Amino acid sequence: MFSVGTGGIRNNRRPFNNEDPSEYANRCAIQWHRVCVYPDNLGMIAMKNALPGSRLYLEGNLETKIFTDPISGLVRRVREIAVRRNGRLVFLGKGDGAEQPPKWGLKSVGYY
Repeated sequence: MFSVGTGGIRNNRRPFNNEDPSEYANRCAIQWHRVCVYPDNLGMIAMKNALPGSRLYLEGNLETKIFTDPISGLVRRVREIAVRRNGRLVFLGKGDGAEQPPKWGLKSVGYY
C-alpha cells in the first residue's frame, strides 16, 4: 500500500508575483489517495519502483473500507484505489528529476 498525490504541482509551491491567494491555493491543491496493489508480490515491486515524484498511470476499483476505531469507538471510512486483476499500473516516469523514458517504450511497461 502506498499513497499517490493528484492534481497539484509538486515542485512549484511558491506564489507568483501579484498572485491572488485563492489562485495559489487552486494551483497547488493536492489530493492524496491510498493505493493497494494485489497480489502482494506486485505491490512490493510497485512500492520499490515508485519513488517520490514518480509519474504513474493507475486504473483500479474505488473501494471503501469500513472499520471501528478501537480508541474512539467511531465508525471510520477509508477510500482507496484497489489495483486488482482488471486494473493497470503503468510507470510513466521516474521521480526526483531522473531521466524520463521514451514514449515509444511505454506500450510494454508495467501492465497488470
